[in-house]
Amino acid sequence: MKKLLLLLVVVLVFNNTMAQMTWMTAYKVEPLKMKDAKSAIEKKTKKYNSDVDGELIYTYEIIAGDRANYLVRSGFAQSMAQFDSYGTQGLDYWMENVAPLMNNVGGTEYFSHADDASFDDAEPGTNKIWKVLHYNVKRNSGPDFWKFRTRVAKAAEKVGNLSLHVWAGSLGGPSGHVMVGYGNPDMSGIDNESETWPKVIEAYNELFEESFEEDSKAFNESLTTWGNFSEVWRWLPGLSSPAVSVN
Repeated sequence: MKKLLLLLVVVLVFNNTMAQMTWMTAYKVEPLKMKDAKSAIEKKTKKYNSDVDGELIYTYEIIAGDRANYLVRSGFAQSMAQFDSYGTQGLDYWMENVAPLMNNVGGTEYFSHADDASFDDAEPGTNKIWKVLHYNVKRNSGPDFWKFRTRVAKAAEKVGNLSLHVWAGSLGGPSGHVMVGYGNPDMSGIDNESETWPKVIEAYNELFEESFEEDSKAFNESLTTWGNFSEVWRWLPGLSSPAVSVN
């Protein structure tokens, strides 16, 4: 996900390797319209986004957080130019048949996938539940933030059987916005965090000379006071393109 001048600025500030790109748009849907909205999204997706080699768009429902019951649509590509290459037929269909059933909330934000800060050994499509953490990084605090996040990814790789994806905001959103997603097949993954993440911390200390406490303190201090929050997202496969590997 990657390359304009503003995105280059983000990469230089955060000092991290970026790969695939995504855009994300959140929609508020009235409860009485939710069934029709999901049906319309499903029809649009089957018509325009069902080819693994075509335009890939995925749908999630936020089930915990201030935006609970919102729908999120996320499109994937290798570059901004690729997004632009898909044409407008799908968008035209969306505007005529789907958009009237929901309200776009907050516009569209573009993110770059932070490969060095991510690790995922699950088969594509396995994870239906995502714990999503939203962070706002202070200006000039990127090095501390990314040092910790990349080391967590290395520790997660050592432990294995984990899904961790990090997305750095590049265009259309607040400065310093980063999303961290932890994937699980179902809610039991969240229940089991008290067993899983001590193993990650142990691996972190083994790999990086007992530095978890110091690094996590610097990570916390790299964040702004406001704007950090968590959500739980449920992936809706029937309203999404075929699952593919992000990396």
